[in-house]
Amino acid sequence: MQARETATFEHTELVLPAQANHYGTLFAGQGLSMLAQAAFTAASRYARANVVLAAVKDLRFTAPVPVGNLFVIAARVTDAGRSSMTVEVAASREDPQTGERSPVAQGQFQMVAVNEDGRPKKITAQEFRS
Repeated sequence: MQARETATFEHTELVLPAQANHYGTLFAGQGLSMLAQAAFTAASRYARANVVLAAVKDLRFTAPVPVGNLFVIAARVTDAGRSSMTVEVAASREDPQTGERSPVAQGQFQMVAVNEDGRPKKITAQEFRS
Protein backbone atom coordinates (compact mmCIF):
# COMPACT_ATOMS: atom_id res chain seq x y z
CA MET A 1 0.00 0.00 0.00
CA GLN A 2 1.11 3.53 -0.59
CA ALA A 3 0.63 6.39 1.83
CA ARG A 4 -1.29 9.44 0.71
CA GLU A 5 -1.96 12.62 2.61
CA THR A 6 -5.65 12.96 3.41
CA ALA A 7 -7.96 15.27 5.27
CA THR A 8 -9.45 14.22 8.59
CA PHE A 9 -13.19 13.65 8.79
CA GLU A 10 -14.67 14.56 12.18
CA HIS A 11 -18.06 13.44 13.44
CA THR A 12 -19.74 14.23 16.78
CA GLU A 13 -22.55 12.32 18.51
CA LEU A 14 -24.36 13.11 21.75
CA VAL A 15 -24.44 9.99 23.95
CA LEU A 16 -28.08 9.33 24.85
CA PRO A 17 -29.54 6.92 27.44
CA ALA A 18 -30.70 4.51 24.70
CA GLN A 19 -27.02 4.10 23.66
CA ALA A 20 -25.83 3.37 27.20
CA ASN A 21 -25.13 0.23 29.16
CA HIS A 22 -26.27 -0.43 32.73
CA TYR A 23 -23.39 1.73 34.01
CA GLY A 24 -24.76 4.84 32.29
CA THR A 25 -21.92 4.99 29.77
CA LEU A 26 -21.76 4.43 26.02
CA PHE A 27 -22.26 0.73 25.18
CA ALA A 28 -19.15 -0.47 23.31
CA GLY A 29 -21.25 -1.95 20.50
CA GLN A 30 -22.84 1.44 19.88
CA GLY A 31 -19.40 3.08 19.96
CA LEU A 32 -18.06 0.52 17.48
CA SER A 33 -20.96 1.25 15.14
CA MET A 34 -20.25 4.99 15.28
CA LEU A 35 -16.53 4.43 14.66
CA ALA A 36 -17.33 2.18 11.66
CA GLN A 37 -19.66 4.83 10.22
CA ALA A 38 -16.92 7.44 10.45
CA ALA A 39 -14.43 5.05 8.79
CA PHE A 40 -16.98 4.38 6.04
CA THR A 41 -17.44 8.11 5.42
CA ALA A 42 -13.69 8.80 5.27
CA ALA A 43 -13.06 5.84 2.93
CA SER A 44 -15.98 6.54 0.60
CA ARG A 45 -14.97 10.19 0.29
CA TYR A 46 -11.41 9.15 -0.44
CA ALA A 47 -12.30 6.51 -3.06
CA ARG A 48 -15.44 8.20 -4.39
CA ALA A 49 -16.88 4.70 -4.56
CA ASN A 50 -18.99 2.28 -2.55
CA VAL A 51 -16.94 0.77 0.27
CA VAL A 52 -17.34 -2.13 2.67
CA LEU A 53 -15.69 -3.00 5.97
CA ALA A 54 -13.15 -5.82 5.65
CA ALA A 55 -11.44 -5.80 9.06
CA VAL A 56 -10.99 -3.97 12.33
CA LYS A 57 -7.47 -3.91 13.74
CA ASP A 58 -6.30 -3.12 17.25
CA LEU A 59 -9.45 -1.27 18.34
CA ARG A 60 -9.25 -0.20 21.97
CA PHE A 61 -11.70 1.54 24.24
CA THR A 62 -9.60 3.19 26.95
CA ALA A 63 -12.17 5.18 28.96
CA PRO A 64 -15.96 5.35 29.38
CA VAL A 65 -18.18 8.00 27.78
CA PRO A 66 -20.98 9.04 30.17
CA VAL A 67 -24.50 9.77 28.97
CA GLY A 68 -24.75 13.47 28.12
CA ASN A 69 -21.16 13.69 26.87
CA LEU A 70 -20.20 14.12 23.24
CA PHE A 71 -18.46 11.26 21.40
CA VAL A 72 -16.11 13.00 18.95
CA ILE A 73 -14.60 10.79 16.23
CA ALA A 74 -11.76 11.69 13.87
CA ALA A 75 -11.21 9.37 10.88
CA ARG A 76 -8.45 9.59 8.28
CA VAL A 77 -7.32 7.35 5.42
CA THR A 78 -3.64 6.67 6.10
CA ASP A 79 -2.83 4.04 3.45
CA ALA A 80 -4.38 2.92 0.18
CA GLY A 81 -3.71 0.09 -2.21
CA ARG A 82 -5.42 -1.01 -5.40
CA SER A 83 -8.87 -1.27 -3.77
CA SER A 84 -8.26 -1.26 -0.02
CA MET A 85 -7.75 1.57 2.44
CA THR A 86 -6.62 1.76 6.04
CA VAL A 87 -8.63 4.27 8.05
CA GLU A 88 -7.30 5.36 11.43
CA VAL A 89 -9.95 6.41 13.92
CA ALA A 90 -9.51 8.22 17.21
CA ALA A 91 -12.35 9.16 19.52
CA SER A 92 -12.62 11.52 22.45
CA ARG A 93 -15.31 12.33 24.96
CA GLU A 94 -16.18 15.98 25.37
CA ASP A 95 -18.02 17.59 28.22
CA PRO A 96 -20.47 19.90 26.42
CA GLN A 97 -20.52 22.28 29.40
CA THR A 98 -16.77 22.86 29.60
CA GLY A 99 -15.44 21.72 26.22
CA GLU A 100 -12.88 19.53 27.99
CA ARG A 101 -11.87 16.54 25.87
CA SER A 102 -10.08 13.30 26.69
CA PRO A 103 -9.24 10.31 24.46
CA VAL A 104 -11.49 7.23 24.78
CA ALA A 105 -10.85 4.98 21.75
CA GLN A 106 -8.53 4.36 18.83
CA GLY A 107 -8.00 1.75 16.13
CA GLN A 108 -7.84 0.97 12.44
CA PHE A 109 -10.51 -0.08 9.97
CA GLN A 110 -9.65 -1.83 6.70
CA MET A 111 -12.12 -0.70 4.03
CA VAL A 112 -12.43 -1.96 0.45
CA ALA A 113 -13.87 -0.12 -2.54
CA VAL A 114 -16.39 -2.30 -4.38
CA ASN A 115 -18.30 -2.24 -7.67
CA GLU A 116 -22.05 -2.72 -8.10
CA ASP A 117 -21.57 -6.51 -7.80
CA GLY A 118 -19.74 -6.19 -4.48
CA ARG A 119 -16.37 -7.11 -5.99
CA PRO A 120 -13.18 -5.11 -5.25
CA LYS A 121 -12.87 -2.03 -7.43
CA LYS A 122 -9.71 -0.10 -8.28
CA ILE A 123 -9.43 3.22 -6.45
CA THR A 124 -8.94 6.03 -8.92
CA ALA A 125 -8.77 8.96 -6.48
CA GLN A 126 -5.31 10.51 -6.39
CA GLU A 127 -5.99 12.78 -3.43
CA PHE A 128 -8.61 13.32 -0.80
CA ARG A 129 -11.59 15.33 -1.98
CA SER A 130 -14.02 16.59 0.65
